[in-house]
Amino acid sequence: MFRNAYTLPFRLLGIPVRLDLSFLLILLLFTWMIGLQVGVFTRLFNALLGLTIDLRPLVRGGTPFLLGFLSTLGLFVGVALHELGHAVVARRFGVQVKDITLMFLGGVVQFDEMPRQRGAEALVAIAGPITSLLIAGVCWFVLQAVPTGFDATLFVLAFLTFQNVVLALFNLLPALPLDGGRVLRSLLALRLPYLQATEISAAISRIIALLLGFYGVLNLNLLLVILAFFIYTAVRGETQYAQTSELLAGLQVRDLMTREVISVEPDWPVSQLMQLMLIRKHLGYPVLEDGRLVGFVKLQHVRDLDEGTTVRDIMAREVSTIAPEASAVEAFRRISERDLGRLVVVDARGEMVGILSKTDLIRTLQVRLVGSEVRPSPSSSPGGA
Repeated sequence: MFRNAYTLPFRLLGIPVRLDLSFLLILLLFTWMIGLQVGVFTRLFNALLGLTIDLRPLVRGGTPFLLGFLSTLGLFVGVALHELGHAVVARRFGVQVKDITLMFLGGVVQFDEMPRQRGAEALVAIAGPITSLLIAGVCWFVLQAVPTGFDATLFVLAFLTFQNVVLALFNLLPALPLDGGRVLRSLLALRLPYLQATEISAAISRIIALLLGFYGVLNLNLLLVILAFFIYTAVRGETQYAQTSELLAGLQVRDLMTREVISVEPDWPVSQLMQLMLIRKHLGYPVLEDGRLVGFVKLQHVRDLDEGTTVRDIMAREVSTIAPEASAVEAFRRISERDLGRLVVVDARGEMVGILSKTDLIRTLQVRLVGSEVRPSPSSSPGGA
C-alpha cells in the first residue's frame, strides 16, 4: 500500500514501524509552521494550561524552529502510540497486525482484516483516542514537575499535551475512516446489516467532510481542507470494500480459481516463452520445476536479452501465493492492496493447484451484483408454463 516507505530498525511490541516519504514533508512543514507561531502557542498554553512560559528565550536565533522540530517528532511518537493502541486491541480479537506506517496525514495500522465480531470494530477504533488521551495525561503530569525557567521543555510538553487531546477529539469525529466513524459503523451494525451500517456512516462522513472543507476555505486553513478531501475520498473506498465483502461473502479461493493452469519450465529458452505468449494470449506464467512452484515470469521480464537466456534467468522468485481455503474477500484485499494481477494458489504441501486472477474476482463480482438486482416477477411461477 505504501511503496515508498522505509522500515525503521526497531519494532513496537513486535510490530514493524514504517515511515512513508511523505512523512519528511510533514516534518519540515510542521517544523516551519510551529517555529513561526511559537509566540501564538506560548500565549495559548499559558492561558489554557495556567503556565508561565517566558516567550523571550524561545524566540532567539534558531530556537523557534528547534522547538518546532522537537514538537513535531514528539507528536508523531504520539501518533505511532495511538496506532499501537489500535493494534493491541485488534490482537485481542485474533487479528494479525502487519505494520504501523507514519505518513503525511498521520498514521495508519495495517491489519489483515478488521475484526467482524459484534462491536469489535468499535473497541479497536476507540483504543486509539483513549491512548492519545493517556499520552496527554502523562505529558501533563510531567509538565507539573518541570520547574519554572525550563521554558523550552515546558513548551514542548505543553504542545504534546494540547495536540494529543486535539488528536483524540479529531479522531472521534463520526466520519469514516476516522476512529469515530468506525465506532459509529460498529454500533449501527449491532442492529443493521454491515453494508447498510457502512452506507449510513458514509453518508454522515460526506456531510462532515463538506462542512470541514467549507470551514477550512473560510478560514484559509489548507491543512483542514486537505483533511476534508481525504475523508471525502476515503469514504468511497470504505463503501466499495464493504460492498465487495458482501458480494464475496461465503466464497473461498477454490470456488473461483482457474484449475487448469498453463505453466512453463525454468530451463525453457526465452524464445519458447515468447512463442507460448503469442499462441496462448497470456502474458504471465507460473514456473514449475519437478512439479514445484519456483517462480513466475511475465512479459515485463523479457527485454534486451541474449539469445541463450532462459526463463530461470529472468523469472521472479518471490511469488504471491494464497491457500485454496482462504476467503475470496482476503484474496480481493491482497490483490487490491499490492496491485497484483493474480495470486498463485498453493496447497498445504506447497504444490500449485490453480490461479486466481483479478479478472476472476471482477467477473464474480459482476455476476453476483447482477444476481442481487434480479427479482422474480410476480407473474413467474416455479413450474413454468
